[in-house]
Amino acid sequence: MCVVTFGVLLYSVRGLDFFYDEWDFVDKAEGWHFSDYFVPHQEHWSTVPMVIYRVLLGLNGMHSYLPFSATLLALHCANAFLLFSIIRRRSGDALGIAAAAILLVLGRGSDDFIWAFQIGFSCSVFFGLIAVLLVDAERLTQRALAGGSAALVLSLASSGEGLFFTGAVGVLLVVRSGAERGDGAEAPWWRPARFRTAAMVLAAPVVAYGIWYPLYGARHADIARSPLSLTAASGLLSFVPTGLGSGMAGLLGAGWRQWWIGFAVFVLLFVLVCRRGRPAALAIALGAGAIAQYSMTGLVRAQFGTQLAGASRYVYIAAVFLLPIVAEAVRDVRWEARWRAVAVGVAVVACGAGTLSLSTAIDRRDRQFVRQKAMLQTVWYDRGDARLDPNAVIDPADAPTLTVGLYIRTRAELGSPLSDLDAKGLAALNADAVAEARRNVLRGGGQAQSGTEALAR
Repeated sequence: MCVVTFGVLLYSVRGLDFFYDEWDFVDKAEGWHFSDYFVPHQEHWSTVPMVIYRVLLGLNGMHSYLPFSATLLALHCANAFLLFSIIRRRSGDALGIAAAAILLVLGRGSDDFIWAFQIGFSCSVFFGLIAVLLVDAERLTQRALAGGSAALVLSLASSGEGLFFTGAVGVLLVVRSGAERGDGAEAPWWRPARFRTAAMVLAAPVVAYGIWYPLYGARHADIARSPLSLTAASGLLSFVPTGLGSGMAGLLGAGWRQWWIGFAVFVLLFVLVCRRGRPAALAIALGAGAIAQYSMTGLVRAQFGTQLAGASRYVYIAAVFLLPIVAEAVRDVRWEARWRAVAVGVAVVACGAGTLSLSTAIDRRDRQFVRQKAMLQTVWYDRGDARLDPNAVIDPADAPTLTVGLYIRTRAELGSPLSDLDAKGLAALNADAVAEARRNVLRGGGQAQSGTEALAR
């Protein structure tokens, strides 16, 4: 299922290209020194995605976007398989397969697996799920604890989403049933042994983040307001429920406006699994991770509007936290014939709705790139025009950091999947996009050259 989805999605996104924040990496990657890999992108520790981009740009340049898309989709499919492996351990194969299928075609969270720049978020999920898989084993070993700890460090070094997986793993180790290290003794959650195990796993990621944040994060992060204020905290009253509800609604392909239904379902399911106590430790821990996700995100993002809680990039992370909660809540249902039919129907509806919204998202992004590619090809065609302003932004709407000088320089150095055009090829492009590009970048109003002048060039 993962392999087929990888192939279908890679073919579907073949027309995509570098977009928005990616141009920051393209512009600066070749000049990065060791310390630059620890400078955050906005407030995110981004060492892992920076390394990935540097390697791919070094091997491939900008000649094709497919290697970037393929890397992201491989991570996405790996995330679905890890989620299946985690859920099947507690809730069985059928629920694990259903959860993986929903995640694979999660249209409402598609930004995190069709836009390659979101590789940071997907890496955080990938390493976070590895940590969960290792520490949720029935018998913990030193190797599992060390592996979980290392995975959390890499999750943190991929994006800020790693903070939520680190918190979830800590809760899981404290709440989980069964004795740490498999010595056979069952101890109450408040016993020191449980906290010692959690401390062993969390020590490395906490120390790593504790070193990185004051040296790089606090000094270079681009945060629009301080999260430590009463105003920021008050925004959580609407941001957190909207986010949790949007994440739950997104599993069925519904938009953020149905957040209140999704939030009611989340509260119901989370209360149900909490009543089960330690046998439901995984679901409790991941529920805490989802709450932490929207609480910490809201402190710095709620100022931009409550609807941002339903953004695609957050819905994907929430889905990873929420699907095991749903599986835990229904795993003990007596699967009589009618309930099996209902369960299969819900899974089919969820996958169908997800596929439709995913198709819509890819189509929308394709249309964006038809326009953007026409604008870029126009600038490249006009690169010898004396009226060209090297500091002008080519496409303020979809690439606000991409200037004429940056594009011409990076395309000359790293190549491009876009071919050189003659006057006839330029005339075949979207006329509105060509005109808009020239208005944006040519001094004196950007009037197009006559056909005779163009052919002469």
